[in-house]
Amino acid sequence: MHGPLCRALAVLAIGLSVALLGVDAGKNWQGHGPRDKSLQKPREGRRTSFNHVPAPLKKEHELPKNWNWCNVDGVSYCVANWNQHIPYYCGSCWVHGTLSAIQDRLKIMKKGETPDVMLARQTLLNCAAFEGYGNGCDGGDTVDVFGYMTDFGLPDEGCMTYNATDHTKFPGHKRCPAHGECNNCMPLDGVETCWPIHRPIRYYLTAWGQVDKGVEAMMSEIYHRGPITCGQVCPEDFTWHYNGGIYKDTSGDTELDHDVEVVGWGEEDGEKYWIVRNSWGTYWGERGFFRVRRGDNSLQLESGDCWYGEPEWQMEQDVRTGKLHGGMWGIKDRNDPDDLAAAGTSRLAEAAAAAVRRGATGGSDSSHRHVIRAAAGEQQ
Repeated sequence: MHGPLCRALAVLAIGLSVALLGVDAGKNWQGHGPRDKSLQKPREGRRTSFNHVPAPLKKEHELPKNWNWCNVDGVSYCVANWNQHIPYYCGSCWVHGTLSAIQDRLKIMKKGETPDVMLARQTLLNCAAFEGYGNGCDGGDTVDVFGYMTDFGLPDEGCMTYNATDHTKFPGHKRCPAHGECNNCMPLDGVETCWPIHRPIRYYLTAWGQVDKGVEAMMSEIYHRGPITCGQVCPEDFTWHYNGGIYKDTSGDTELDHDVEVVGWGEEDGEKYWIVRNSWGTYWGERGFFRVRRGDNSLQLESGDCWYGEPEWQMEQDVRTGKLHGGMWGIKDRNDPDDLAAAGTSRLAEAAAAAVRRGATGGSDSSHRHVIRAAAGEQQ
């Protein structure tokens, strides 16, 4: 994203990738991935909220002078940082900025209980565009992430590690192939074999909406319920020359073209600031974060393009309590037969096929609307 500067950055990234890695890294590169500007205007049939209830509004003087979800009385509710640009350049800030806030809220809901949930960015890039949510590495918006998670849920990265590609690697498909959502690989009868997991642990959203415009609305939402995702501009000196401290925006840029996670705020020597997580790696800024002046709409962060999402973790809880069980083939109900035991140890490949066939009919998880054919290479 971010206009001419980031288009230049994209060209540089592609050149370096080709030169250093010897691979074809490029595909329709347009900066960090242009955000869908039509979302700024009402669009017929497009959800702009779901069970939306604003957080209680507090005045600034009623809130703490300093608040940071990455350090609440010495406890961090922030999961690990990401880098959207590796192993190839991908305009997926809309995925990273949004999922960072959602998974931090998951950690808050779980009261910090481990293991942390790192949501599958790659699953969303692989599958969301098939359902009309975003354009993969060519951009999207926060509501695309919200819409997909509300309808289909999202597994964690144990299902699908990030590789900075998207749905375009599945030409001819009308729906996301099963192995694009969640996958497993093991040698079966001496043959390296991969099969889709049709029933992973999925995380859904129970509510989401836009945060009211203004500093106090942003602070109130963050304080009461957790981090938020906001759109911002990315001036050249911010992208290339921010080295830490409180950033002061003098660019005059107004075109929102990047999505980030706001985790809190503070004050230093009388200067108020926001604490924001970026998605450009821990070597950028203040270990992947940055601070920006609060109260003057620096980087257009306070212009009204901030969003919250409320996640749920029922499937994870059901596994924890024994209501559901996990295995090589995915999540099963307590009384479901074990595929390996049913097939016998010498028929592992058949066991995998049985799991695939059962998953193709949806298994016992009717909450996921996709019905995906299991035959290898079969197009949807």
